[in-house]
Amino acid sequence: MPRYTIISTDCHAGPLHSEGGFLDYIDPAYREALKEDMAKERDAKRFQEDLFAPELIEEMEHTEAVMHGGRTGVADPDRHLKELALDGVVADIIFPDGSQQNAPPFRCASGPGDKGANHKLQGIGAWAYNRWLADFVSYAPKRIGGLALMTIHDIDEAVRQVTWAKEHGLRGVLLPAGVGDLPFYHHPRYEPIWSVCEDLGMPIHTHVGSATPDYGDLPGSLTIFATESMWFSHRPFWYLLWGAVFERHPKLQMVFAEQGADWVPDLITLLDFMYETYFAHEQKRLSLKPSEYWQRQCTVQAMFLSHKEVSMRHAIGIENMTWGSDYPHYEGSWPKSIGHLRTLLDGVPEDEVRALLSGNAARVYGFDLDELDAVAATLPAECCEI
Repeated sequence: MPRYTIISTDCHAGPLHSEGGFLDYIDPAYREALKEDMAKERDAKRFQEDLFAPELIEEMEHTEAVMHGGRTGVADPDRHLKELALDGVVADIIFPDGSQQNAPPFRCASGPGDKGANHKLQGIGAWAYNRWLADFVSYAPKRIGGLALMTIHDIDEAVRQVTWAKEHGLRGVLLPAGVGDLPFYHHPRYEPIWSVCEDLGMPIHTHVGSATPDYGDLPGSLTIFATESMWFSHRPFWYLLWGAVFERHPKLQMVFAEQGADWVPDLITLLDFMYETYFAHEQKRLSLKPSEYWQRQCTVQAMFLSHKEVSMRHAIGIENMTWGSDYPHYEGSWPKSIGHLRTLLDGVPEDEVRALLSGNAARVYGFDLDELDAVAATLPAECCEI
C-alpha cells in the first residue's frame, strides 16, 4: 500500500486548569477574575456524558491510547505530537479545546453571541489564549499550526490580534460564527478584518459551537444544539458571498471546520441558480458565480468523512477539501484514524488521496510537504499506509 503524509486540519489543545491553565498568560490585573471563571466553568466531563451516547464514550475510553493518558497531549506539545504520530498524523491545525477543563478564558471562543458575554473580558481571554498557543506551537512550528482567537466587538483590536498572530507564528484566525447584537458580516465595519487577513495570508475559519442560541436545560436541548450548530457555522459563507467580500478580497481564504462537507454541492447549486435567474441583478456586483468563489477561496474540513462525502468529492471540489481527526474528542476518529481512512478511501486515486490528506492543507496553511514527508518516512508502515 502507498505511504501517505497526513495532516489533520482539526485538532484541539489548551492548558489544563488543574495545572494553572492560562494564569501565566493573562494580564495580571485579571488573574483573580480568571480564577473565578475557572471555578465556575461548566464541568467538561459531565457535559460530554450528557451530550454523547454512553456506548460511544465507553468505546473510546477503553482504547489503549486513552487508557495510557493520550488525551494529555492537549496541554503537552511533545505528547501531542507522539499521539498524533501513532494515529498516522505528522502535522495538525489547532483549535481551542474545552473537553478537559481547559477552555479559553471568559468563554472567549464562543463569540459575542454567548449568553452573558462580556466583550471586554472576552478580549482579555483571547489574548491569553493566543499567547499560550504561540508558545505551544513554537515547540514544533513546522508541524503544529495554531489558529488565533479573534474578538470582533472592537475592529481595531481584532486587526491587532490578527497581526500579532501572524508575527508569532500562527496560521489563521477563528471567526465567530455568530455575532450576537453586532451587525452581521456583510456590514462594512468588518472591512479592516478582511483586508488584514487577506494581506497577511491568514485564513478565516468557522467551527461548530460559536453561534448557537441558549437552548435551556430541557430534554433534547443538547441534541438540538448538535443538530443546529453545523448550520450556524455555514451561515457566514453566504454573508461574505452576497456581501461581495470575496469579490473585493480575491485572496482571502475561508475554511469551514467540523461541520460536515455533504452540504456544499446542494448549496452551491442553489446559489448558482439564484445568481443566474431570479437574482441576476447581482451579476452587476459579483463578477463570478457562487461556485467559482467557492472553488477559488473556500475549503471544507471533512472531519466527519463518510462514504457519501467521498463519493461527492468532485462535486464538493477535491481541491477544496481537507481532513481532520478531531483529536482528542469523542466524535472524532482518533485514535483509530488510519483504519477509518483505509476503509473510506479504498479505490480513490492516489493523487486525490494525497490532495485530501496533505496537499490541500499544505497549500492553505503553508506547511512544507518535503519536510513533513521526511517525518512521515520515519513512522512505522502501519501508521501511514492506506
